[in-house]
Amino acid sequence: MKKNFIMNVSYQFLCICLPFIVTPYVSRVFGAEGIGVFSYNMTVASYFGLFIILGLNNYGNREVAMNRGDMNRLSGLFINIYMMQVLAGILVLSVYGGYCVSIAKTTISCVFGVYLLSYLFDINWFFFGMEEFKITVIRNTIIKLVTTVLTLTLVREEDDLIIYVMITVVSYLLTQLSIWPFLKGRIRLVKPGWKEIKRHIAPNLILFIPVLGVSLYNMMDKVMIGLISSSVEVGYYESADKLKAIPIMFVTALGTVALPRISYLNARAEESEIERVFSNSVTLIDFVMTSICFGMMAVCSEFVPVFFGEGFERSINILYLLLPSCFFIGIENIMKTQFLIPKKKDSIYIQSIFIGAGLNLVMNIFMIPKLGAVGASIATLFTEIVVCGYQVIRISPDIPVMKYVIKDGYMYIIGMFMFLAVKWIHFPVASELLNIMLRILLGGFIYIVLFLGVRQK
Repeated sequence: MKKNFIMNVSYQFLCICLPFIVTPYVSRVFGAEGIGVFSYNMTVASYFGLFIILGLNNYGNREVAMNRGDMNRLSGLFINIYMMQVLAGILVLSVYGGYCVSIAKTTISCVFGVYLLSYLFDINWFFFGMEEFKITVIRNTIIKLVTTVLTLTLVREEDDLIIYVMITVVSYLLTQLSIWPFLKGRIRLVKPGWKEIKRHIAPNLILFIPVLGVSLYNMMDKVMIGLISSSVEVGYYESADKLKAIPIMFVTALGTVALPRISYLNARAEESEIERVFSNSVTLIDFVMTSICFGMMAVCSEFVPVFFGEGFERSINILYLLLPSCFFIGIENIMKTQFLIPKKKDSIYIQSIFIGAGLNLVMNIFMIPKLGAVGASIATLFTEIVVCGYQVIRISPDIPVMKYVIKDGYMYIIGMFMFLAVKWIHFPVASELLNIMLRILLGGFIYIVLFLGVRQK
């Protein structure tokens, strides 16, 4: 699990580093409005894609992890689950075609159909369940590097937005297709059966319900900003959301490797090991969030104009609201991947997500018209607090989540002290970028010294 976590963090880190090269470039080429148009159309296509992959990232992952010891059983499981995915894909692609022709009526929305097609070939859930992360990490890394080079080479001016879209969508399709050859030797071809396909529909849809709910206050934020406010506001929100992805990458990496491992341990009733992993995961997430989020908030007012260029200053206030939500997202992810889904406590997970989705939807309707992207950010923060709180209350009789969080309370104090120090100190250098880098190094030094000092006591 440690090896897989390090591998996934390394890949997620690459996913963050490459945008640090590409994002400032495309932001200056297309501006906030161009970025908003790209983000809006990709979000709509992603929303359609949810109805292809359904709940497989959780359900398929869990089922493969629990049955990977029997190749015959695993082969039948994979074939029948994938046939369900294919049927959903054909239906969704047909509906999206109708959307492009009758509603969107833009070339960009049609090109994003290729991105939607990539969902039809997405079988990452199988390899994640097998805990074989090396395969996905290596091929994703290669394709992302090539995509970065093509973007910097071919995208030159504002009218090249369609080229940027084509590079993006084709890279996603190639990413999914490139994993298929690795199925050889891991499964046998078996004839799918309608009875077996139907058996997977209901439990998969149950785990799709929270995915749909989460999308309402993740992807739908951008859609609602675009519909109620403007593409420029979407651009501000999207830019801040890209920086929020830095701490979230650790949450994603941990959740990806934890779900199959905990499902495997749960099938063998190894409760003490499950609790040990849970406790260590909370400590890891607290460490990452208090160090990175407080550090980013300390320098974001200077970093955003340098990174995105002029005209993105509004993203600063959005970032101040989105970064605190990462604390709650991290704990939510641990409860989801290490307790609720492996233990098949799907009802608690679904209830929490729909409470959050309903709350977020209502808050967006009232706040976006007045505050634009800032209003959506306020709604997101408040929603994550409520969802996290509900899950903690419901699972506390089984596992003492707050005990683990309180145990790490000193990290939050250290993080706040680092924030105040970095926010107050400015180095007398001519370059703003150099000043930011020096303050980041100072913040890291302060945090590590205080952290080690407290831990030794």
